[in-house]
Amino acid sequence: MTFVKPTSDTSVLNDQVFVLAQKAKEDPDPNKIDATLGSLLDEKGELLTYQSVFKIYDSLDDKIKASYAKGAAGNQDFLKAVDQHVLEDRIKLYRRLVATSGGTGAISLTFKNMLETDEAVLLPHIAWGSYQTIAKDYGLKTVLYDAFSIDDLILKAKELSQDQDRLLMVINSPAHNPTGMSFKDEEWQKLISALKEIDKPNVILNDIAYLDYCYDLDKGRSYLRCFNDIGAKTMVVITFSLSKTFTFYGLRTGADIIIAQDAKAVDETANVFERSCRALWSNVNNAAMACFVKVMQERRRDYIAEKDQAIRMLEKRSQYFLKELSAAKIPFYPYEDGFFVTLSFEDNKKRDEVHARLLNDHIYALKVNKGIRIAICSVPFDKLPRLADSVKNAY
Repeated sequence: MTFVKPTSDTSVLNDQVFVLAQKAKEDPDPNKIDATLGSLLDEKGELLTYQSVFKIYDSLDDKIKASYAKGAAGNQDFLKAVDQHVLEDRIKLYRRLVATSGGTGAISLTFKNMLETDEAVLLPHIAWGSYQTIAKDYGLKTVLYDAFSIDDLILKAKELSQDQDRLLMVINSPAHNPTGMSFKDEEWQKLISALKEIDKPNVILNDIAYLDYCYDLDKGRSYLRCFNDIGAKTMVVITFSLSKTFTFYGLRTGADIIIAQDAKAVDETANVFERSCRALWSNVNNAAMACFVKVMQERRRDYIAEKDQAIRMLEKRSQYFLKELSAAKIPFYPYEDGFFVTLSFEDNKKRDEVHARLLNDHIYALKVNKGIRIAICSVPFDKLPRLADSVKNAY
């Protein structure tokens, strides 16, 4: 006998990131390397947290930490602060923000409310695995496009527009998970121009989870101005997360930034999202929102300086590791910024063989489609020579 609805997926969730991370934790080998989780660790191998952030958090009154948010859509001062932090006055179009339960919540709201059951969402062919999980949970199909080709995304969008009444496409850029790829401004402009030729509502979900770790922060945000040129039938939903930006991984706070030419359409979407917030998690962590506002008002300069040190640490790791891979002629996907470097393979058979050899050498990394994701964010610099040697030997 079963009590859940017949369409439910009753299989055990087997999230390989957490499975591998647990195996790494249980491995007694002193030379093991855990390159699984997308959490930034310092050079001692400990979770990096921003003191400029957590000193403010610790100073908050207990009543603020205990309180509900001021509404299902979040606190207005928080939403205003997110708008300023992310967009920095680059967007001139009308917009609304809705606070969410982390970046995952921001993405989930968009999947839930933009497509009907059995419609398809456009996803990169190599991507964060939870996109597929979220799509399946809402009964959505998926169509994959080449993650590195705007031309292929345009082609797939035009093809899919022949079969359904609206489109939703996910673009995780800059600092794409798992490759570190970022689209150039001219590629964004080409996409936005092409979407004007599609005579149906189309939504760009821009996942910016790693935006704040671009090695050139101003360059990393420059593409946002392209959104001022979207057509009347295009909407942009930018999904923001405090998990990486504030090292608030467990406080589950983020936001959707909803942008379009038509103010009425933006308001309608924000209203729908707010209703879903109330139904799914009621309201967002009040203390996290209050902390974000207070840091931006009182400690922003300290926070930016502290985060810049983390960015330079990450940049140093990536430069070393990519240099080692290049010298050994080991293929990897295009990398610009971000937490991950991904080894590339022509087929998953070869990938599985290399992955097995890495595991035998006590190296823990995540398999993705035609790739192995190396979380350089979680590997201290002094462990990179061993990691690089292990990868070379595994090939």
